[in-house]
Amino acid sequence: MTRPCAARDGIDISLIGLLSLIVVGCAPVRPGLPVPKQPQTSLHQAIFKRTDPTGQLLWQIQAEKAEVLDDVVQLQQIQGTFYHQQEPIYSLQAPYGQVHQQSNFIQLQGPLLVKDVRDRTTLRSQRLQWHPKTGQLIAQHQVLLQHPHFEIKGQRFQASTRTQQSRLSGTVTVKWLERDLQMQAQEISWFPRKETLAAHSVIPASVTMRPSANQPLTSNRWPHVQSQRVELCLPSQQLVFDEAVEMHIADSKMHIKSPRVLVSLTEDQWHSPQGIYIQYQGISARAKQGWLEPSRTLRLQHQVRVKGLPQNAQLRAQTLTWNMATQKVQARGQLIYQQLQPWVRMTGTRAMGNLLQKTLEVEGGEAVVEIVP
Repeated sequence: MTRPCAARDGIDISLIGLLSLIVVGCAPVRPGLPVPKQPQTSLHQAIFKRTDPTGQLLWQIQAEKAEVLDDVVQLQQIQGTFYHQQEPIYSLQAPYGQVHQQSNFIQLQGPLLVKDVRDRTTLRSQRLQWHPKTGQLIAQHQVLLQHPHFEIKGQRFQASTRTQQSRLSGTVTVKWLERDLQMQAQEISWFPRKETLAAHSVIPASVTMRPSANQPLTSNRWPHVQSQRVELCLPSQQLVFDEAVEMHIADSKMHIKSPRVLVSLTEDQWHSPQGIYIQYQGISARAKQGWLEPSRTLRLQHQVRVKGLPQNAQLRAQTLTWNMATQKVQARGQLIYQQLQPWVRMTGTRAMGNLLQKTLEVEGGEAVVEIVP
């Protein structure tokens, strides 16, 4: 049998089953000890609803048991829905919770589960707060945000119904399930409208990205990437590394630095559009732009400078192609090669060589050779 109960401070309560009034007895109380507060009303199978002054539904909660204590309603075995502009946005389950009637504030204790019906994410945590007036959902302690494409672990989660943006902070780890990719940062934001993850760190810390379980990120085998900001766009399958980017290639022992790196995971290509600096076994190279192709070929373009070649030589060109597997190099455009011992200077339009064999041949120009005894 269902019996309506009078609304209390704007909360509508429907009861299914037992309603019992608890009356405090007149037993003597020992002086100096606080008197424990007793519930004023005990409810079973209760449904709570809250509306705003205009009548729009803010939330609805069903609990197997509820106890009213002053301004707080204690709940057990909870299921409910949070609304925004009359539309359901979160469905939830929790073993315990409290409703603060005057402030319209809900607090839940876990392990709890919240599903966002808009972006297919599931939030798991131990503690959660819902502020319907501001549209803020806050979760803390063992936070896990799950999506069909990724999982994020953090210490604190905050979402806004107004901006439709979620933010995880603390020590945050993202695992991208399709690529076996793992990223760590101090803060990560999820933008469901753009289906984009954005991570950033406070200097001197860095966002770190590496493959999970020792698997390659792509066939280019980048085991470790650091930068101040990283953006991962799910629709375009593109990674953008920004500010103080550093990359390491384990099998070739190559170290790359750049202000900005774009990674196309569908094409398996890396692009540095704002300058690139490379170190490899004593050889350093600079250029305005650089690409790493799926064939493990590095292409440098515009004002290419190479130092540390055999015989302490230097090379300048407009383009340089470097095969990291065979160590063959090709250079083109306004070419200048110069070495110190013995002193040699060559100019041309094209050069070919092999770094392992320590050979280089320049074509289409002239050479000046001076041997100093």
